[in-house]
Amino acid sequence: MWQRIQTLYMALAAISMFAVGAANPTEWSSLLAGLGVALFTANITYFKYRQRQFVVNRVGILAAFALEVVYLIPVLNGTANADTSWSVALPLVAVVLASMANRAIQADEAKVREADSFRPKKKKK
Repeated sequence: MWQRIQTLYMALAAISMFAVGAANPTEWSSLLAGLGVALFTANITYFKYRQRQFVVNRVGILAAFALEVVYLIPVLNGTANADTSWSVALPLVAVVLASMANRAIQADEAKVREADSFRPKKKKK
């Protein structure tokens, strides 16, 4: 189901992580951004497994927070240059988008559970 809203949220989160990794080619930031892009992109294909999507999004959120820490350390030390302002904001954008995707996944799961309660259960022979 490619038309679900959480697919859009995860794709935008992957794009924001890619933008951070492409603009700042340091070792740790590229590694963490690449991990985030891989997680969010692979997670789009797990549309049949909502619980797996939820867990992988959580891991992607952790990767985005780790990337945020990598960018905040030079800012707090005062050694950051002026070009890092958007680099600090984009991992947080990815976190917000992944959280919104998780909320949509939970709503889908609730709808499926509600629909299952209305279906008659098949009797085993």
